[in-house]
Amino acid sequence: MVAYLHAAPPPETSTPSGGRDALALPGEGSGSVLLVGETARPAVTEALIAEGFEPVHVEGARAALARLGLEPGVSRPESEPARPEPALPRLVIIDADLPDGDGFSLCGVLRADARSAHLPVLLVARHPEEFHRDLAAGVGADEYLVEPVDARDVAVLARLKAGRRGEEDVYDAHTGALPLVGLARALLSGVRSGRVVLAEDTGAFVFRHGQVVDASFHGERGSLAFRRLLCFGAGAYTVTFGPELHRGTLALDRPFLCDQLVPGLERFEQLRVKGLPLAARLTVDFNRLARELPSLPEDVEQVVRLFDGRRTVRAMLLECRFPEALAYEAATRLFMLGVLVPAILVEERERARESAGPPRLFEPVLAPDPEPDAS
Repeated sequence: MVAYLHAAPPPETSTPSGGRDALALPGEGSGSVLLVGETARPAVTEALIAEGFEPVHVEGARAALARLGLEPGVSRPESEPARPEPALPRLVIIDADLPDGDGFSLCGVLRADARSAHLPVLLVARHPEEFHRDLAAGVGADEYLVEPVDARDVAVLARLKAGRRGEEDVYDAHTGALPLVGLARALLSGVRSGRVVLAEDTGAFVFRHGQVVDASFHGERGSLAFRRLLCFGAGAYTVTFGPELHRGTLALDRPFLCDQLVPGLERFEQLRVKGLPLAARLTVDFNRLARELPSLPEDVEQVVRLFDGRRTVRAMLLECRFPEALAYEAATRLFMLGVLVPAILVEERERARESAGPPRLFEPVLAPDPEPDAS
């Protein structure tokens, strides 16, 4: 029976052709990330390595400028041969407090030099200050984070910033390399505003100063749309940073996302990988349902009635008002009990019954011819 499930066309892939490397941008970067500050942050280093980056640590502003080939006040004789320009990193992560200055000033220096003006810069502060957010925006920082910093968020932002579209504050990504759940968690750890839009405008969410303030997906809007966008959104998407001034429909912060939504989303992903294919079409075996009904919870009818042989599992989950992981688990349980069966299996039985023709109730049965007498 499982073979009939996988005979259905697979859902649209969420992995870009070429895999993760398809998102790596050509150019002068060598895939390194420059960490500037007294704290090496081993967890961040490990997360960056896992994402395919090469972390490079320096302790202060002078060392960082020297590493980037931007040493201020250094002039070379005209007779001295030109040195090759050092390879620039994909991202610079700077502590707000440095032993020989401050991270905000260093970010301003990078922005003032044409060779480094385009580099993405993340500023990390040990303690939040009211003026830090405005100061970070004033020096052109791409993001401002406050300790404790989740290493996964830094790695996600590094991966996102590698997909910058020219000189714009617009970034192209794909759920195959940057799943939307991790992206949302990372964006809500910072203070920037902007929006995430799936390709062909099938869904979007708006974030502002550490909160999701609006979301839309398949005709829904608000918190339900945001949750379903994280469950079902797949493919290419664009992240655009900039002011988002409209009122919005919700105010969902990072703790709520991590504590209330992520556990269900992780369970949903486990079911998606190991359970029923989202593209499978199922129908109800009513004889089996009648036998199993006494042992089933009353509200299971909300799931059963949506399986009519035409809807896929994905379509059922989008129409059902239960949380996606709960409805998915219920459908999986009903399939294991035999209450739900592949629609293609029932259709093949019907076709076989029709090809056999009507039953021949009154056709006479001829007696066999007698054996010839051997004598």
